[in-house]
Amino acid sequence: MSRFTFGKQHDPPVDPADAPEDPVVRQYRYLLRTAPVDALESAHAEAISLLSQAHQESLLETVRSSLLVGDHLTTSAHAKIAHLVTDGERRAPGQLLTVLPREVLQDLAARVLESESSFGLLGGYAGWDGAEPPPADDSEWADGGFDPKVSQRKPRDDPRTGQAGAFGGAGP
Repeated sequence: MSRFTFGKQHDPPVDPADAPEDPVVRQYRYLLRTAPVDALESAHAEAISLLSQAHQESLLETVRSSLLVGDHLTTSAHAKIAHLVTDGERRAPGQLLTVLPREVLQDLAARVLESESSFGLLGGYAGWDGAEPPPADDSEWADGGFDPKVSQRKPRDDPRTGQAGAFGGAGP
């Protein structure tokens, strides 16, 4: 929908959330979801080293605030930051990308795609629907694998209580 004012056409302002996704960022998301981890980490390490100092600092601050890791790192630890970015996006897709400043995200995405490590990894991109994978179901591990029914001991059978009989304690 356009408006005309004094013979000039003016488009209404577009909300950034409603804007179509940048194709470079979309390809970057595809790589994050489908590429092997070692290739991703290598591509990110190479890309991070090419970012400006300001973008490196912004990336590290975003990693610290959104993933709650990396407090001891400096911007010169490219491989470690690359590992955190890759691992964080694999564990919780979109957690970092949604909070990373737009210009930093675009710069990082472009440099990762241009890196030698990401060469040949966009093979299935044409058929990708762009959907984020569903979050992993970790409900099975929420209790740390502890099953209270399995670990219950009966005091009369427990050698630690001294009531286990002739072979396990002081009983008859």
